[in-house]
Amino acid sequence: MELKSIPYGNSRIDFCLKRNKRKTLGIKVYPNGSTVVTAPIETPYDKIAVKVKSKAQWINKQKDFFMLFEPRTKEKLYESGESHLYLGKNYRLKITESNTNSVKLKGGYILIDIKDKHNKNAIEKELKKWYKSKAMIHFENLYHNRLDLAKELSNKEVSLKYKWLNNRWGSCFIDGTIYLNLELIKAPKECIDYVLVHEICHLDHHNHSTSFYKLLTKKLPKWKMSKDKLEKLLS
Repeated sequence: MELKSIPYGNSRIDFCLKRNKRKTLGIKVYPNGSTVVTAPIETPYDKIAVKVKSKAQWINKQKDFFMLFEPRTKEKLYESGESHLYLGKNYRLKITESNTNSVKLKGGYILIDIKDKHNKNAIEKELKKWYKSKAMIHFENLYHNRLDLAKELSNKEVSLKYKWLNNRWGSCFIDGTIYLNLELIKAPKECIDYVLVHEICHLDHHNHSTSFYKLLTKKLPKWKMSKDKLEKLLS
């Protein structure tokens, strides 16, 4: 297997080239973002490069698809002074021992009162509970603003739900149920709105086809900017 790279616009398309006894050239994009091109043994490299370049837009769309469902967060220590995101801004944890558990936002801090400030699991649990309470407010407000779009694209009764998801930012089911990852409460509202509109567009197109992306671009012209910001912030 050979590592290859060809120019495409202002970037490059990197791929692994495999040759075997096949008659046609095949291109696969894997969930980790890697691209593998399998070509007949006798096919000239110039011809392979032309074919890969012609498929560059499709390759990038596949990568975008996999990236959307791959939230990546660093392991946290849940101790005073540590930085945590909320609606796109960083706040420092300030943890104090108390007889009762509570979490509140004040200035540039997330203040956590906890019975045992050395109990990482308890601190994480309280913080997640606080994040969820905030998400319920902001997600519902954003959904209310997009309700007309949901009704436009579906004649079903659309509903919004949210929970902690391990491997995606959101999902849309055939029955009209839309899920948002509670992790999104750490991102700016425009990024949350992007994921919401993305899932609402799936009410009309249950795939990531050209028609889907045309609809998404029509309803949210600057979605790529929000997507990039989301990936950079929560990577």
